[in-house]
Amino acid sequence: MINKLMTPKIIHHIVGGKRTELIDACLQSWAKLEEYGFEIMIWTDASLAVFIRKNYRFALAAFLAARNHAEAADIARYLVVHKYGGYYVDWDILLFNYPDFLELSETNENGYLVVDKSNDTIASEHFSAPAQEKYLYFLVKDIVHTFNRGERELMWTPQYSGPYRMKTSYERFAECEQDLIDVKDIFEYDYTEIRTATVYGEKQIMVHFWMHSWLEKS
Repeated sequence: MINKLMTPKIIHHIVGGKRTELIDACLQSWAKLEEYGFEIMIWTDASLAVFIRKNYRFALAAFLAARNHAEAADIARYLVVHKYGGYYVDWDILLFNYPDFLELSETNENGYLVVDKSNDTIASEHFSAPAQEKYLYFLVKDIVHTFNRGERELMWTPQYSGPYRMKTSYERFAECEQDLIDVKDIFEYDYTEIRTATVYGEKQIMVHFWMHSWLEKS
């Protein structure tokens, strides 16, 4: 019997127009998972607009009116994983420990959320879920509700659609099946440490470089 809650082997990336050698290296590191049966899905602003218009029209206005790339990408990442299931990964995250990632995915087959205790949030840069995970849909409904009420301007992007929103929506939603994992259990460095790091790939599963390419409107 098929476990309907199992997270499928799909990696979702949202890419912008300003690629760098580091970003290309990060994307390529995840592309190697195709050797282990994973599918790689690359999303652009244009393909996401078509996707949301077709499947989640209630969120289209908030997506199109995003103040920066992060807000559009936040709404979209929750919805593509809700629709297809799989693993969302920011394009500036480098995967270097393949065996441990495969073990992570097998151990947490119902998906996971990454908890960042340093700022008491749930990380929006990487998470996984089976298709139709209700928490992700609830999360987007929260964002759209804020947008429709004209309250977005009262918030910074992280509170409106990013990691702080993930945490507040999670606290209001009681049916989430995803496991909670500490950020330092999978990331080599946290947000503060990466600024002075010079060595990568010696511990943990992946490293997030936090390039802040989201600050500009795409």
